[in-house]
Formats: sequence, C-alpha cells, structure tokens
Amino acid sequence: MHKYWGKKPSNDLKELIEKYSSQGDTVLDPFAGYGVFGCEALIMNRNVILNDLNPVANFLNNQLLQKDIDLQLIKKQWGEIKTEFEPFVAKWYDWNIDGKTVQLTSVLRDKNDIPIKAKYKLNGNRSCTEFEIKKSNADKYLNFENSQSIKDWFPTTRLIRNSRISAKEGMTVADLFTKRTLSCHARLLSLIETYSSGAEKDLLKVAFTANLANCSKLVPPIKSRGAMAPGAWMTGFYIGETYLENNVLSYFENRFNKIIKGKNDYLNQFGNNGELNFNKTQYDNTYRNLQNDVKALDIRDESIDYIFTDPPYGDAVPYFEQSIIWNSWLKSTPDYKNEIVISDSKDREKGIEAFEQEINAAFSEIRRVLKTNKCFSLTYHSLSGIEWKAITNACIKNGFDLLEYKWLVQKSFTPRQINRLKSIKGDVLVTLKKSVIEKVTQKTDIEIKELFLSHIEKWIESGPLDTNEIFLRIMRIVFTEKILIGNVDLLKILNEDFKFSDNNKWKLNDELELCWI
Repeated sequence: MHKYWGKKPSNDLKELIEKYSSQGDTVLDPFAGYGVFGCEALIMNRNVILNDLNPVANFLNNQLLQKDIDLQLIKKQWGEIKTEFEPFVAKWYDWNIDGKTVQLTSVLRDKNDIPIKAKYKLNGNRSCTEFEIKKSNADKYLNFENSQSIKDWFPTTRLIRNSRISAKEGMTVADLFTKRTLSCHARLLSLIETYSSGAEKDLLKVAFTANLANCSKLVPPIKSRGAMAPGAWMTGFYIGETYLENNVLSYFENRFNKIIKGKNDYLNQFGNNGELNFNKTQYDNTYRNLQNDVKALDIRDESIDYIFTDPPYGDAVPYFEQSIIWNSWLKSTPDYKNEIVISDSKDREKGIEAFEQEINAAFSEIRRVLKTNKCFSLTYHSLSGIEWKAITNACIKNGFDLLEYKWLVQKSFTPRQINRLKSIKGDVLVTLKKSVIEKVTQKTDIEIKELFLSHIEKWIESGPLDTNEIFLRIMRIVFTEKILIGNVDLLKILNEDFKFSDNNKWKLNDELELCWI
C-alpha cells in the first residue's frame, strides 16, 4: 500500500506474536515504521500500541489499522476526482502521433530536463509503444511546460543538506519534480481535499504519498533492460543522467487500486468467513497510535506483555530527512531534534556518540514499560561497528537476556545489502527476556578483537562460512558472556584477516592456512 521502508514479512511476525503473547495481551512496537507488526497483532486479537516519532509513519499506522472506512464511498469519490482530473492531465500529457491523439505514460528526460524518448499505450493494448522525440517536438514540450503557471499549493520545503543522500544546499522538495508532475500532483491533492473527507480522504492521501516518488525525477531507467525500463526510486535524492517522468494519473490509479485491495484484504481478516469456522474470534481489542520520542514513552510502567521493534538504522537510512518528500506534502513537521539517527548533515549534529547514548536511553524506556520476565524481539540489519555496537550494548546494559535468534528475510533489501556481497543479507531477529541488570564484562578493544579472531579461525578451520553464520555465532558469544563492544568492527576483522571466496564464503587466507598446516 505504500513505499515506506523496512517492511518485515507478516508471516514471521505472526509466529512471534503467537509465541510470545496471548489474546488480550498488550503488545508494543516503539519504532513502528510502516506498522506491519501492529496490523498482524490487531488481527490476532492483541491490544496494540504503535509508536513512531516520524509523522508520516504515524499517519500510515493510523490508516493501516483503521477499520471504520467505507470502501464503496472512497471509490465513488475517486470517480468524481478522476472526472475532473482527466482533462487537466490531458493538457500536460496528450501527444499527436500521425494525426492521432495519444496520452504519454512516461517520458525519458536527461539531466537538463530535455525529453529524449516517450511511450504510450493505446486502448486494448497490453504493451506500450516507444518513440524518439525529435528536437523540434522536444522544444515544443519544454516551451509549453515553461509557459504554464502552477495555481495549486505545493510544498517548497528545503531539503536538509546531506551529501550522502545527494540533498544539496538550497534544494527544495519541489526541485525533485518536473513542472509537469509538480503541477499534476498539486492539482490532484487539491481535488482530494475538495471531494473527500475523514478516513476516506486520509486513505486517498496514502495513495497520493505512495505515488510521489514514482512520479518524481528520482526514478532512473534500468538501462540493461532498455532505455525506458523503470527502476525503483533510490533511498536518497539522486537524480541521474536520465530519469523517467511518469504520468501522474495513470500511476496514481495503480496506487489507488493497491490501497483498495490492501484495505479490503485487511478488513476481511476480521470476518471469520466460512461455514465451518467453529472458533470465531471474539474481538474486544483496541489500538493506540503514539507519536512519542521513544526516550519518553507515554506508557505505564510494566504494562506491556511483548515488544517487537526494528530499531533505527544509524546512517543507513536517515528516515526523517528522506521522509521530507512525504511529510512536506502532508504539511507535517518532524521532531528532528529527538530523532535517533546518525546523519551526514552538518545541520543535524547527529553523530555516533549521540546515537549510542540515545539508543541506550530508548532501550531503558523499553525496559521500563515491559513486564518482568516478558520478551522483547528486535532486528539487526548491519555489521557496522556503529549500529551493531550501540544496539547490542544497550540490550546488555539494560538487563535483557538472549533467548534465541534467527534470520528474518525482509521484503526488500537496503542498497547497502544489495550492492555489497560481504554484507549480511536480511535481518537477524533476536529475542530477549527482561531480567535483572547484572554486571557486564569489560574488555579492551584488543581483547575483543582477539576473542573474535580466535573463534572465527577455529570455526573456519572446519570449513568456509558465510557472513550471516559468522555474525550469528559471534552474537551468541557477546550476549552469553555479556560483553560490551567497544570500537570493534566485525566486518573489518573479516576483511583484514580472512579471505572471501568465489562462493561468497569466508575462509582462512593462505598465511593462516599454512600456519594451521
């Protein structure tokens, strides 16, 4: 239903909910993100609390869990919106081909915004027709665009300067769109505000925000599949040598159909359909959506039976900075001060040391609200010494004992995981139990590195291992022995002291192999 990052597979979350809680229990996700955990828990008759400081995540949580909505009414409202929107879009996207008017579905433009190629689809055809745009027609396209004025409201919010995600000084949200797609989005939002209200309007805005990046300058073509083969927008504000300018109406209609299907699927989970369903669930549960700083949750002490969360990704995804493309159109202002993140932006003052302190404060708050001897599951996705160290240390300092861990394969990988063969793939799912806070083991960085090296050498002597397996084995040692990790990066140790083989596994390098022989 939406392009928010980091969605976890619902089947795995369902297993966790069944294993660590019972019907009527209260469960919490303090870094809720898109809200898949809350959705599954509500369907399974748990009382749900979802919390996320990011306004767009909080907005999505509300719409995802909402049951009081009229899908027939929203379809009717979309019909009215579309009737008024179609001629506006036609003005921007209609094109003459051999005396026949067609509507462009996508235009390939270069970094100077000049149109190069386009494609259209005729009624009844399943495939699109591509054609080259001649210079004379490109000039007409640009002249028309430049002569138009945008009469509807659109955001001009400045991007937070961050070189890592290509958010440059002076760039605004509007700069991520062509004048054509900016104008069409502005008109579409205006029509949604005019023709809809309440929960139906909010659900239309879910489709609207999901559509924004798809119809921005952030969609590169996958050249290996063709000059106009669409790629996915990247987690950042990269505008390539060429980009695809997509038809706002046709893409929005696709997003609208997805939210209707998704919402309908969700509502049907509560129906207890079927003649032979003798054990119908009697739903008496509730849900709350909070927008608290996790370091100060508005939740009573020891009131939560089970917690699942996917903690912040350090510098892998600066959520608030990248969510600006959604928050600005929703007229929401994030609490940047209290976001737990590592940001490359000089304007944020969010470095490694602050991240560690704030993660620990958040886990202390998680401990406060969780009942004694109850369980807390979290996911790791990084071998970075920064994120891994901060989260692992926070668990140990706050008295969480390791119960089990396994791999959780998420719906989509981060670019870092996709592009780096040596990185872990998927997420490590760790489940811990709230226990007493005990004395932890203090070791020097040299001692920890030597400990890791000796274990890895011993394991690999018996045969090559992939990154995932080494990571899991090291984690068991760290949690079992309650070792606070200092400035030690496991991936760096692997790169410096071991050899990465052609089958993507670590083995002893030649020198170590000779030593063992």
